[in-house]
Amino acid sequence: MPRPHKIDVYLTKKSVSPVGIRYGTQEMVRLFGEPSRLETMLNIESVVSGVISRHYPTKVPQRAVNEIKKKASLQYVKIRRVREIEAKTRHDVMSVVKALAEQCEGNSGRYVHYGLTSADITESTKALQMKRGLEILINHVEDLRDVCLEKAHIWRKIPCIIRTHGLHAIPGVFGLPFAFFAYCLEKSADRLFYDYNTCLEGKISGAIGAFNVLTDEEIDSFLIEEEVFRELGIRPAVIASQSPPRENVAYIIDDIAVLAGTLANIANYIRELRKTEICELLELREEDQVGSSTMPHKDIFGGNPFIEERICSIARVLRGFATSAQESVEMEYARDLKSSLLDRIVIPESFILVDYAIKLIKNIIERVEPQLERIQENLCLTYGVVIAERVMSRLIIKGMSRQDAHKKISKLSLKAFKEEKAFKDIILLDDEISKSLSRSEIEELSNPHTYIGKSVDLIAKVVSLYKGKRRMEKV
Repeated sequence: MPRPHKIDVYLTKKSVSPVGIRYGTQEMVRLFGEPSRLETMLNIESVVSGVISRHYPTKVPQRAVNEIKKKASLQYVKIRRVREIEAKTRHDVMSVVKALAEQCEGNSGRYVHYGLTSADITESTKALQMKRGLEILINHVEDLRDVCLEKAHIWRKIPCIIRTHGLHAIPGVFGLPFAFFAYCLEKSADRLFYDYNTCLEGKISGAIGAFNVLTDEEIDSFLIEEEVFRELGIRPAVIASQSPPRENVAYIIDDIAVLAGTLANIANYIRELRKTEICELLELREEDQVGSSTMPHKDIFGGNPFIEERICSIARVLRGFATSAQESVEMEYARDLKSSLLDRIVIPESFILVDYAIKLIKNIIERVEPQLERIQENLCLTYGVVIAERVMSRLIIKGMSRQDAHKKISKLSLKAFKEEKAFKDIILLDDEISKSLSRSEIEELSNPHTYIGKSVDLIAKVVSLYKGKRRMEKV
């Protein structure tokens, strides 16, 4: 039988993934697109040859560096040609090296990839892409944080009911949850900024990370690596195998998944307040927006909460990616390729999807409006029993045991709810309570608008904490 040919590297030019087509921002999709990746790989090749030549011109002549630097761009090295070469060589980095070398005049092409292995290029490219990706994410998280702070401040004087476990709890103010969300976003920005300063590592140390070729050529490899990465703008790994520590990727993807969880929490909260029975938030509807293909009346509620639910769906995908990133930490010491496909999918799609989710939730927050009458209705929906905690605490102060006070207020709350009578009136009729609390005290305690604790002060505290943006000029 004739020997079968190896399968084509590129089976199709059409993507089946909606990421980057349906889901994604242009900025992040462009960053992780094939042209950007190739351009970064070419730049690394150029920088390495230039630094070696600067210190060892007999190893890599300056004329070769000039030619490599000139041709290391998409103007000369075409994606189409790289693909053609890879279809024959079955090697992604070698196809780039060959495509660059063949563009260099004279014998300059022989100096391309001098002293390097494939992972030197791919791992350093990955770190550089994630660097720019983190810069974008941190900036966008800070923007979203500021929007939440703005809403928290604007809505700080709107008393409302806060729910725990889906049930009415006690009063607060409408802006309080958004101050909390801003705080959570700030924590995510802190984590991503930490990753930015600790997890972006490249390497040009060869096949096992020991600089075998450069050392054999009597080249000061530590000096070369230090200068290469100073020019590229990331750190070299202190020690690497064929790859820098895989933990770097896992930390970043984990923190992206946590950020996505925060975004899902915000989306879920907004979705909850948009429910018909609650209706404390209403999305501003576009003229041609369709709420449902078969239920036109949904248009009056701003349509189905598609965007909020999409954000929650994205968070689920990213949590799965985080698991994959953790799995990819395990590999053969020097290197294997069990994580290669994960890197090609998990890294770009994590950055693209979470950035897209940030954009979506920011837009939603900017487009929803509080329904003041409905907020007030819901606050008073349960006949005033939401101040039961307040009355119970005052009775304890007056001398009643906690157990007795809790039991009594629970019983009176149930009575008010069943009989659909104001909780205040029920309390006023109770002889035992009347002995401890005067009518004026009960009147005062029964006003939910005055039982908001330090809600306004907490918002002011959070707003005062965050000013400006992080500086990320250097890693």
